[in-house]
Amino acid sequence: MDDIMVIARSTASRVLRMKAVYFLLAIGVCLIASGQLYGDITAGQQKAYTLDLGFLLVTLVGVLCALVACFDLPRERREKTMVALLSRPLGRDRYLLGKFIGICEIALVCMAIMGAALVVLSAQVASGRPGLEIVKGVIILFAGVVQLAAIGVVLGTFLKEWLATIVALIIFWLIYALGALACTAEGPARVLLMLLPNFAIMSAGGLVVRGVELEWIMVLHALMLAVAYSLAMLVVAGFIFKRKDIA
Repeated sequence: MDDIMVIARSTASRVLRMKAVYFLLAIGVCLIASGQLYGDITAGQQKAYTLDLGFLLVTLVGVLCALVACFDLPRERREKTMVALLSRPLGRDRYLLGKFIGICEIALVCMAIMGAALVVLSAQVASGRPGLEIVKGVIILFAGVVQLAAIGVVLGTFLKEWLATIVALIIFWLIYALGALACTAEGPARVLLMLLPNFAIMSAGGLVVRGVELEWIMVLHALMLAVAYSLAMLVVAGFIFKRKDIA
């Protein structure tokens, strides 16, 4: 377990050393904070516009973090860094798991920062308990990001950086678009759609914007789906990676 966490911390620390990460977070927090100016231009819809923009930015940051897998794994394979790491008593499965955990840590930290900024601002522009609903919404968004990160790990094991990123984005968009059909489809089509990752849960922010109270059972269900699907994708990634010549 220690070697897995070493890989995870190494992955997270390397990404967090990038200045672009802090620039992106600073821009996102500033845009969320600018929601205080919406009162004069949104005809009384300041709360809705603030939450809508906030969840959009949280989603964007989470997706970008998940895509780290699409270029980090191919880059280490290309630069032969992976060869040095795997020459130690470290299995390929444990290496991939460490990478996945590190990427999820990055996403969690970045999304928590953006979510905290949104909670603080919403407390000033909305009544009731918007902060709690925002926390639930961000957790559900994180569950979707975890699934995307798992797909990124699979693609990163055999595709180049740019191609893995493009394919991951296409998969994300297509499955998100198909997610709405899962509730209405019947027969084999419904079974097939249920086997796909559930990116439809990433519309939870829209429910918060409309004032819908998110039940904790929805949060738990989203997290359980994320864990199950991620484990399945890591098994697939391990199967591919073990047959990949990285020398």
